[in-house]
Amino acid sequence: MSVLKLKSLLNAVPKAQNLKINLSTARLVDLTVLENLEDFKRMYERNGGNVRISGLEHHVASTSHRYALRSQITPIPHKLSQRQQAIKKLALKHQWTYRQEILWDDSYLRNFRFFEIRPIERKTNVINGEYPEYNAQWEISDITFDEGALMASEVYNTTVQVLQLPVEIPEFVLEAEGFFDKIFDRVMAYTGQQDIDFKLFTKFSSEFLLKGEDEKAIRAFFTKDVIDFLENENIYHIESNGKDLLIFRYLRLARVAEMTKMLEFTKELVHVIVDKNKNAG
Repeated sequence: MSVLKLKSLLNAVPKAQNLKINLSTARLVDLTVLENLEDFKRMYERNGGNVRISGLEHHVASTSHRYALRSQITPIPHKLSQRQQAIKKLALKHQWTYRQEILWDDSYLRNFRFFEIRPIERKTNVINGEYPEYNAQWEISDITFDEGALMASEVYNTTVQVLQLPVEIPEFVLEAEGFFDKIFDRVMAYTGQQDIDFKLFTKFSSEFLLKGEDEKAIRAFFTKDVIDFLENENIYHIESNGKDLLIFRYLRLARVAEMTKMLEFTKELVHVIVDKNKNAG
């Protein structure tokens, strides 16, 4: 009966809103509820809305399964590690939000093709902020994901940033030349596609592999200013899904100083992108 009431309540929500679902006071949250919430979130965001599910950190899971039964517990304060303390201090300094607990809302990450065959186990140490002068929001988080199949899979921990852009851009994947050949399989969606090279920018073409379906739009996006900026940066992976960028530099958790450099990089990158679009307009 509670699921029917939940569906009725969700169906009454106006479209294209910023919706927060707080489960912190729910005594029990079972598999059916979690599945329904995730299905609703996926469909709601597909139609232009935004859904944030929170409060599960106040529950204990019966198993490690993402949809395991969760029972409410009295919140127990956990001692932060030195790294977490430094992240929290950085966030407080800049008035960003910081959550150290495990968060189960990773659907937006699965919108990137890098994660289409790489299951995400968990997301923790999440910082949210924005570049107000460019109307661009961002999130940095520690991600644990699997690479490979079944018993042969490897587990990786890395720090990623997702940047929500104020303008639409073409979908593409940009990665350090040869890096993924050594570590990962290719991004499946672009298997078989040719590397997009630029005759006038031989250094950029030799150092990076660039792929995407709309080559004309990608060439128009990668102007001299964008290429000049990226040539001087140490980036392993940048991916666009048309509106957002996924960026990471390391196959390990980033130190706080490295997070700061990442934010400096993305702020300058969004500046270049926004200026390029203004000039094009």
